[in-house]
Amino acid sequence: MKNIKVSVIVPIYNSEKYIRPCLESLIKQTLKPIEIILVNDGSTDRSIDHIFDLIEKYNFIRLIEIENSGAAEARNKGLALACGNYISFVDSDDFVHSTFLEKLYQEAENKKLDIICGSFEATYKNKVSKKMERNNELLRAGVQEGIVLFKKQIQLRNYIPMIWAYMYRREFLMKNGLWLSPKTIHEDEEFTPRVWNLAKRAKIIETFEYIYQREHEDSIIESRDESSVLDLENILISFRKYEENLSGKSKESFDYALLYVLDHYVYYGRMTKTLNKLLIKGIYSRLSRAKILTFKQKIKYFLIIKSTWLYFLVQNYQE
Repeated sequence: MKNIKVSVIVPIYNSEKYIRPCLESLIKQTLKPIEIILVNDGSTDRSIDHIFDLIEKYNFIRLIEIENSGAAEARNKGLALACGNYISFVDSDDFVHSTFLEKLYQEAENKKLDIICGSFEATYKNKVSKKMERNNELLRAGVQEGIVLFKKQIQLRNYIPMIWAYMYRREFLMKNGLWLSPKTIHEDEEFTPRVWNLAKRAKIIETFEYIYQREHEDSIIESRDESSVLDLENILISFRKYEENLSGKSKESFDYALLYVLDHYVYYGRMTKTLNKLLIKGIYSRLSRAKILTFKQKIKYFLIIKSTWLYFLVQNYQE
Protein backbone atom coordinates (compact mmCIF):
# COMPACT_ATOMS: atom_id res chain seq x y z
CA MET A 1 0.00 0.00 0.00
CA LYS A 2 1.19 3.50 -0.84
CA ASN A 3 0.64 6.71 1.11
CA ILE A 4 -0.63 5.02 4.25
CA LYS A 5 -2.25 7.70 6.38
CA VAL A 6 -2.07 6.00 9.78
CA SER A 7 -0.34 2.95 11.20
CA VAL A 8 -2.30 1.48 14.12
CA ILE A 9 -0.13 -0.56 16.48
CA VAL A 10 -1.85 -3.11 18.73
CA PRO A 11 0.23 -5.05 21.30
CA ILE A 12 -1.40 -8.37 22.16
CA TYR A 13 -0.86 -10.47 25.24
CA ASN A 14 -3.43 -13.08 26.31
CA SER A 15 -6.39 -11.06 25.05
CA GLU A 16 -8.54 -13.83 23.61
CA LYS A 17 -11.70 -12.42 25.22
CA TYR A 18 -11.24 -8.93 23.81
CA ILE A 19 -9.05 -8.93 20.70
CA ARG A 20 -11.72 -9.71 18.09
CA PRO A 21 -14.03 -6.75 18.94
CA CYS A 22 -10.93 -4.56 19.06
CA LEU A 23 -9.71 -5.62 15.63
CA GLU A 24 -13.19 -5.49 14.08
CA SER A 25 -13.56 -1.88 15.27
CA LEU A 26 -10.28 -0.98 13.55
CA ILE A 27 -11.28 -2.70 10.32
CA LYS A 28 -14.43 -0.53 10.24
CA GLN A 29 -12.50 2.76 10.35
CA THR A 30 -13.74 5.35 7.87
CA LEU A 31 -10.21 6.64 7.26
CA LYS A 32 -8.42 4.94 4.37
CA PRO A 33 -5.79 3.74 3.68
CA ILE A 34 -4.46 2.59 7.02
CA GLU A 35 -2.38 -0.34 8.20
CA ILE A 36 -2.98 -2.36 11.36
CA ILE A 37 0.13 -3.85 12.95
CA LEU A 38 -0.64 -6.59 15.47
CA VAL A 39 2.30 -7.45 17.71
CA ASN A 40 1.75 -10.74 19.52
CA ASP A 41 3.85 -10.45 22.67
CA GLY A 42 4.24 -14.17 23.32
CA SER A 43 0.59 -14.87 24.15
CA THR A 44 -0.05 -18.26 25.73
CA ASP A 45 -3.80 -18.29 25.09
CA ARG A 46 -5.75 -18.45 21.81
CA SER A 47 -5.70 -14.72 21.05
CA ILE A 48 -4.42 -15.17 17.50
CA ASP A 49 -6.74 -18.10 16.77
CA HIS A 50 -9.70 -15.82 17.45
CA ILE A 51 -8.66 -13.33 14.75
CA PHE A 52 -6.70 -15.45 12.25
CA ASP A 53 -9.52 -15.35 9.69
CA LEU A 54 -9.50 -11.53 9.78
CA ILE A 55 -5.72 -11.41 9.38
CA GLU A 56 -5.95 -13.61 6.28
CA LYS A 57 -8.91 -11.70 4.83
CA TYR A 58 -7.55 -8.12 4.98
CA ASN A 59 -4.23 -7.27 3.36
CA PHE A 60 -3.77 -4.13 5.48
CA ILE A 61 -3.37 -6.21 8.66
CA ARG A 62 0.13 -7.37 9.59
CA LEU A 63 0.91 -9.88 12.34
CA ILE A 64 4.28 -9.74 14.08
CA GLU A 65 5.30 -12.48 16.52
CA ILE A 66 7.83 -11.73 19.30
CA GLU A 67 8.90 -13.38 22.54
CA ASN A 68 7.18 -11.98 25.62
CA SER A 69 8.90 -8.64 26.26
CA GLY A 70 6.16 -6.37 27.63
CA ALA A 71 3.83 -3.84 26.07
CA ALA A 72 6.51 -1.15 25.62
CA GLU A 73 8.79 -3.40 23.59
CA ALA A 74 5.84 -4.70 21.55
CA ARG A 75 4.86 -1.12 20.68
CA ASN A 76 8.46 -0.31 19.76
CA LYS A 77 8.56 -3.29 17.42
CA GLY A 78 5.39 -2.12 15.70
CA LEU A 79 6.68 1.44 15.50
CA ALA A 80 9.92 0.30 13.86
CA LEU A 81 7.93 -1.47 11.13
CA ALA A 82 5.26 1.21 10.61
CA CYS A 83 4.90 2.97 7.26
CA GLY A 84 2.06 5.42 7.98
CA ASN A 85 2.40 9.19 8.08
CA TYR A 86 0.90 9.11 11.57
CA ILE A 87 1.00 6.59 14.41
CA SER A 88 -1.84 5.48 16.67
CA PHE A 89 -1.67 2.95 19.50
CA VAL A 90 -4.70 0.89 20.56
CA ASP A 91 -4.77 -1.61 23.42
CA SER A 92 -6.04 -5.08 22.57
CA ASP A 93 -8.74 -5.03 25.26
CA ASP A 94 -10.27 -1.74 24.09
CA PHE A 95 -12.19 -0.73 20.99
CA VAL A 96 -12.87 2.42 18.98
CA HIS A 97 -15.74 4.00 17.08
CA SER A 98 -15.56 4.06 13.29
CA THR A 99 -14.48 7.71 13.04
CA PHE A 100 -11.77 7.50 15.72
CA LEU A 101 -8.82 7.73 13.34
CA GLU A 102 -10.44 10.12 10.88
CA LYS A 103 -11.21 12.81 13.46
CA LEU A 104 -7.68 12.83 14.83
CA TYR A 105 -5.99 12.50 11.44
CA GLN A 106 -7.92 15.27 9.70
CA GLU A 107 -7.14 17.75 12.46
CA ALA A 108 -3.49 16.68 12.66
CA GLU A 109 -3.00 16.85 8.90
CA ASN A 110 -4.82 20.17 8.43
CA LYS A 111 -2.85 21.84 11.22
CA LYS A 112 0.46 20.06 10.46
CA LEU A 113 0.70 18.80 14.04
CA ASP A 114 3.44 16.74 15.64
CA ILE A 115 0.91 15.33 18.11
CA ILE A 116 -2.78 15.60 18.77
CA CYS A 117 -4.44 14.45 21.98
CA GLY A 118 -8.10 13.49 22.16
CA SER A 119 -10.12 11.99 24.98
CA PHE A 120 -11.90 8.75 25.77
CA GLU A 121 -14.86 7.06 27.37
CA ALA A 122 -14.17 4.55 30.13
CA THR A 123 -16.39 1.57 30.88
CA TYR A 124 -16.07 -0.07 34.26
CA LYS A 125 -16.76 -3.51 35.65
CA ASN A 126 -20.22 -2.46 36.75
CA LYS A 127 -20.88 -1.32 33.13
CA VAL A 128 -21.03 2.34 34.13
CA SER A 129 -19.47 4.64 31.54
CA LYS A 130 -17.61 7.85 32.23
CA LYS A 131 -16.36 10.37 29.68
CA MET A 132 -12.99 12.02 30.20
CA GLU A 133 -13.92 15.61 29.38
CA ARG A 134 -11.24 18.14 28.49
CA ASN A 135 -11.00 21.53 30.16
CA ASN A 136 -12.42 24.35 28.00
CA GLU A 137 -9.26 26.37 28.46
CA LEU A 138 -7.28 23.58 26.82
CA LEU A 139 -9.75 23.28 23.96
CA ARG A 140 -9.62 27.03 23.32
CA ALA A 141 -5.82 27.05 23.33
CA GLY A 142 -5.61 25.79 19.74
CA VAL A 143 -2.21 24.92 18.27
CA GLN A 144 0.63 25.48 20.76
CA GLU A 145 4.10 24.24 21.58
CA GLY A 146 3.89 20.98 23.46
CA ILE A 147 5.59 22.39 26.56
CA VAL A 148 2.88 25.05 26.84
CA LEU A 149 -0.02 22.60 26.65
CA PHE A 150 1.65 20.04 28.90
CA LYS A 151 2.19 22.55 31.69
CA LYS A 152 -1.37 23.83 31.38
CA GLN A 153 -2.81 20.30 31.59
CA ILE A 154 -1.00 19.58 34.86
CA GLN A 155 -2.02 22.92 36.33
CA LEU A 156 -5.66 22.31 35.39
CA ARG A 157 -5.52 18.66 36.54
CA ASN A 158 -6.72 17.58 33.11
CA TYR A 159 -3.73 15.61 31.84
CA ILE A 160 -4.13 12.31 29.96
CA PRO A 161 -0.90 10.25 29.99
CA MET A 162 -2.28 7.18 28.21
CA ILE A 163 -0.40 6.58 24.97
CA TRP A 164 -3.53 5.53 23.08
CA ALA A 165 -5.23 8.92 23.55
CA TYR A 166 -2.81 10.46 21.03
CA MET A 167 -1.94 10.44 17.35
CA TYR A 168 1.72 11.12 16.54
CA ARG A 169 3.43 12.23 13.33
CA ARG A 170 5.81 9.35 12.59
CA GLU A 171 8.54 11.62 11.22
CA PHE A 172 8.47 13.60 14.48
CA LEU A 173 8.92 10.44 16.58
CA MET A 174 11.74 9.10 14.41
CA LYS A 175 13.60 12.40 14.14
CA ASN A 176 13.65 12.81 17.92
CA GLY A 177 14.35 9.17 18.77
CA LEU A 178 11.13 8.86 20.74
CA TRP A 179 10.82 5.20 21.70
CA LEU A 180 9.11 3.66 24.69
CA SER A 181 11.27 2.60 27.60
CA PRO A 182 11.51 -1.24 27.63
CA LYS A 183 10.58 -3.27 30.71
CA THR A 184 8.48 -0.39 32.03
CA ILE A 185 5.02 -0.98 33.51
CA HIS A 186 3.96 2.68 33.41
CA GLU A 187 5.39 3.27 29.95
CA ASP A 188 2.71 5.87 29.17
CA GLU A 189 3.77 8.11 32.05
CA GLU A 190 7.41 7.84 30.99
CA PHE A 191 6.80 8.37 27.26
CA THR A 192 4.18 11.09 26.91
CA PRO A 193 5.97 13.86 28.89
CA ARG A 194 9.00 13.47 26.61
CA VAL A 195 6.71 13.71 23.58
CA TRP A 196 5.03 16.89 24.85
CA ASN A 197 8.42 18.39 25.66
CA LEU A 198 9.67 18.05 22.07
CA ALA A 199 6.50 18.73 20.06
CA LYS A 200 6.60 22.07 18.22
CA ARG A 201 2.96 21.94 17.10
CA ALA A 202 0.41 20.26 19.34
CA LYS A 203 -3.31 20.46 19.96
CA ILE A 204 -5.95 19.04 22.30
CA ILE A 205 -9.45 18.18 21.09
CA GLU A 206 -12.40 16.49 22.75
CA THR A 207 -13.50 13.24 21.18
CA PHE A 208 -14.97 10.18 22.84
CA GLU A 209 -14.23 7.73 20.05
CA TYR A 210 -11.86 5.57 22.10
CA ILE A 211 -13.53 3.17 24.54
CA TYR A 212 -11.21 2.20 27.36
CA GLN A 213 -12.42 -0.94 29.09
CA ARG A 214 -11.57 -1.60 32.73
CA GLU A 215 -13.34 -4.91 32.99
CA HIS A 216 -10.68 -7.46 33.86
CA GLU A 217 -8.23 -7.76 36.72
CA ASP A 218 -5.16 -8.36 34.56
CA SER A 219 -5.12 -4.79 33.24
CA ILE A 220 -1.64 -3.35 33.74
CA ILE A 221 -3.02 0.10 34.35
CA GLU A 222 -4.83 -1.19 37.46
CA SER A 223 -1.70 -2.67 39.00
CA ARG A 224 -0.99 -1.41 42.53
CA ASP A 225 1.73 -3.80 43.75
CA GLU A 226 5.32 -3.12 44.78
CA SER A 227 6.62 -3.63 41.22
CA SER A 228 4.37 -0.77 40.11
CA VAL A 229 5.78 1.50 42.82
CA LEU A 230 9.36 0.54 41.93
CA ASP A 231 8.62 1.22 38.26
CA LEU A 232 7.44 4.76 39.06
CA GLU A 233 10.52 5.26 41.23
CA ASN A 234 12.75 4.34 38.29
CA ILE A 235 10.83 6.75 36.05
CA LEU A 236 11.43 9.56 38.54
CA ILE A 237 15.16 8.76 38.55
CA SER A 238 15.30 8.74 34.74
CA PHE A 239 13.33 12.00 34.57
CA ARG A 240 15.81 13.72 36.88
CA LYS A 241 18.66 12.66 34.60
CA TYR A 242 16.71 13.70 31.50
CA GLU A 243 15.99 17.11 33.00
CA GLU A 244 19.71 17.80 33.52
CA ASN A 245 20.04 18.37 29.77
CA LEU A 246 17.10 20.80 29.61
CA SER A 247 16.98 24.53 30.11
CA GLY A 248 14.54 27.44 29.99
CA LYS A 249 10.91 26.69 29.20
CA SER A 250 11.63 23.02 28.53
CA LYS A 251 13.08 22.55 32.01
CA GLU A 252 10.20 24.45 33.59
CA SER A 253 7.67 22.32 31.73
CA PHE A 254 9.39 19.09 32.70
CA ASP A 255 9.19 20.05 36.37
CA TYR A 256 5.47 19.43 35.97
CA ALA A 257 6.21 15.95 34.62
CA LEU A 258 8.24 15.27 37.76
CA LEU A 259 5.37 16.53 39.91
CA TYR A 260 2.78 14.41 38.09
CA VAL A 261 4.77 11.17 38.42
CA LEU A 262 5.76 12.01 42.00
CA ASP A 263 2.10 12.35 42.98
CA HIS A 264 1.37 8.94 41.43
CA TYR A 265 4.40 7.40 43.11
CA VAL A 266 3.24 8.59 46.52
CA TYR A 267 -0.36 7.51 45.83
CA TYR A 268 0.69 3.95 44.94
CA GLY A 269 3.33 3.91 47.67
CA ARG A 270 0.64 4.50 50.28
CA MET A 271 -0.88 1.15 49.37
CA THR A 272 2.37 -0.79 49.65
CA LYS A 273 3.91 1.36 52.41
CA THR A 274 7.12 1.70 50.36
CA LEU A 275 8.54 5.13 49.54
CA ASN A 276 12.09 6.33 48.84
CA LYS A 277 12.37 9.33 51.16
CA LEU A 278 15.76 10.40 49.81
CA LEU A 279 14.43 10.52 46.24
CA ILE A 280 11.33 12.42 47.33
CA LYS A 281 13.47 14.90 49.26
CA GLY A 282 15.61 15.63 46.21
CA ILE A 283 12.61 16.17 43.94
CA TYR A 284 10.80 18.22 46.57
CA SER A 285 13.83 20.50 46.82
CA ARG A 286 13.89 20.93 43.04
CA LEU A 287 10.15 21.65 42.77
CA SER A 288 10.26 24.05 45.71
CA ARG A 289 12.96 26.10 43.96
CA ALA A 290 10.86 26.05 40.81
CA LYS A 291 7.92 27.43 42.84
CA ILE A 292 5.29 25.16 41.29
CA LEU A 293 4.04 23.41 44.44
CA THR A 294 0.72 24.38 45.96
CA PHE A 295 0.54 24.98 49.71
CA LYS A 296 -1.20 21.61 50.16
CA GLN A 297 1.52 19.83 48.17
CA LYS A 298 4.23 21.51 50.23
CA ILE A 299 2.64 20.26 53.44
CA LYS A 300 2.19 16.75 52.03
CA TYR A 301 5.78 16.30 50.90
CA PHE A 302 7.23 17.99 53.97
CA LEU A 303 5.30 15.50 56.11
CA ILE A 304 6.47 12.53 54.01
CA ILE A 305 10.11 13.59 54.31
CA LYS A 306 9.82 14.04 58.08
CA SER A 307 7.84 10.85 58.75
CA THR A 308 6.32 8.53 56.15
CA TRP A 309 4.69 6.57 58.99
CA LEU A 310 2.89 9.69 60.20
CA TYR A 311 1.87 10.58 56.66
CA PHE A 312 0.35 7.13 56.09
CA LEU A 313 -1.46 7.41 59.42
CA VAL A 314 -2.94 10.81 58.54
CA GLN A 315 -4.05 9.59 55.11
CA ASN A 316 -5.71 6.49 56.52
CA TYR A 317 -7.53 8.60 59.11
CA GLN A 318 -8.81 11.00 56.43
CA GLU A 319 -10.19 8.11 54.41
